[in-house]
Amino acid sequence: MAMICLVSAKNSPGVTTTAVALAESWPRPVLLAECDPRYGDIVAGYQQGGGDVAKGLLGLAAIHQHADIRQEVFRYVQPLSPNSTARFLAGVQVPAQAAAVSVLWEPLSRVLPALVVKRRPVDVIVDCGPLHAAHAPLPLIQHADLVLMLTGDHLEQIRAAHDAVGSITGQLAAARPHADPRWCLAGVVIPPGARRHNPREAIEQALEIDVIAEVRHDIKVGAELLGRRNLPSGYSRSGYMRDIRELQAAIDRQLNRPAPPARTVTSSRRLTVVPGEAAHAG
Repeated sequence: MAMICLVSAKNSPGVTTTAVALAESWPRPVLLAECDPRYGDIVAGYQQGGGDVAKGLLGLAAIHQHADIRQEVFRYVQPLSPNSTARFLAGVQVPAQAAAVSVLWEPLSRVLPALVVKRRPVDVIVDCGPLHAAHAPLPLIQHADLVLMLTGDHLEQIRAAHDAVGSITGQLAAARPHADPRWCLAGVVIPPGARRHNPREAIEQALEIDVIAEVRHDIKVGAELLGRRNLPSGYSRSGYMRDIRELQAAIDRQLNRPAPPARTVTSSRRLTVVPGEAAHAG
């Protein structure tokens, strides 16, 4: 079992869409937890309004004061889609609800990484949204087995991701003082268009973390997946979904590699100038 948190530096470059696609193609029992504190897209989008918003964080928050949510979490989940084996913990529907559910971040950070249902371990994919949003689920990020920083390939996106990596590294170091704080942090590149501005290798050098995968921009599949409106037939065999399956395999490799000895992370880090941005900036 593992808890994988997906996060962006600013506006999410496909965090929710990537999380949904991963959950639907995950090879093991999996729960998708929608913990973006701004608003939830999955009930209205992927579930086309057919989901139950009370089956999620709002329902758990209502019983939090008088119940041990460690025993209650799975009563508040639902199928991600009608024919899916993946389960779903719905998030807030409007930002005003974020403060009420933020009391759950700490207990969920202990429950979700060790979730077992009917004696079967369950992996958890967490959509955390932007790192610096109000009421961001920082305890979940601190206790994740793997944090994925999703970024585009423009210089402004890379710069924001670079700064977010520093913030996340500090969060991880505080929670695990005797471990390498970057060992459970990796990057995923989601280019916002067909034209590439910076290659994956240069982005990896700039972020100073492993960039384990790249998910292509695919209007026919990626942009439609969350809304389930015009998905082309055979989309599961598309290049986009192939990238998602390669990302899933890369996540497994990252989780299963042996941990290195702890090391000290310096506080002053310099952003590497990434080639190819001069033309874009002009």
